[in-house]
Amino acid sequence: MFVRTLAFGFAAAALAAASGYVPAAQAQARWVLIGTQSVGFQVERDTVSGRGDGRFRAIRVCVAGAPVQFRDLDVRFANGQNQDVPVNRLVRPGQCSGTLNLAGEARNIREVALVYNAVPTFRGRATVSVYGLQDASAGPGMPGRWETLGTQLVGFRTERETISGRGDGQFRAIRLCVTRNAVHFRDLDVEFGNGERQDLPVQRRIGAGQCTPALDLRGGARMIRQVVMVYQAMPNFRGQAAVTLQGMR
Repeated sequence: MFVRTLAFGFAAAALAAASGYVPAAQAQARWVLIGTQSVGFQVERDTVSGRGDGRFRAIRVCVAGAPVQFRDLDVRFANGQNQDVPVNRLVRPGQCSGTLNLAGEARNIREVALVYNAVPTFRGRATVSVYGLQDASAGPGMPGRWETLGTQLVGFRTERETISGRGDGQFRAIRLCVTRNAVHFRDLDVEFGNGERQDLPVQRRIGAGQCTPALDLRGGARMIRQVVMVYQAMPNFRGQAAVTLQGMR
């Protein structure tokens, strides 16, 4: 058993300052997962398919498993237009790039081509997740909808993972969604921004492509500092599982 930390937002103020992102604007929008891609250890070009159910005005890339040196992103919109987005940034596991603004109005994204150089480590391959920033007026950002907080690769033994919370939102429920392999969850320990904690026994096997039921947080909507999850991934030919933490405002 060991601990790995996925930090994706509690230092959001520092990341926002570095990227030019305006917190007030973020309060009116949400980050939506567009797609995920496993990457190797040489300069590569991979494509992440976009989503047809949202219009986005900015994107960011988040990394799990191993560091990735991004070179360039080519965003291709549903209307046939495209935009080249230079990145030239090393993103370490559990971190995200700054906010990358898209020219023009919010548009549907057909796909995002990644040019990168993964940095080899003992951790193996990296997983890159592309997120799009969607206006609240588009629908999914409204209260009662699920918002993706972060994604973590998990292994094949009982482990204890810590996922850092987000400093830009208050949530009243959480759930865990699984891709690539099944995971048997044992327990969740939620720590709130005010230092209080809540233990959430799960004891449930979640198959690939499925999510846990909504897990209500007591005390009303609150900021989440971190979520510690205890789980046992189910080994098979699919390899590691990816677990995504989602929160409901």
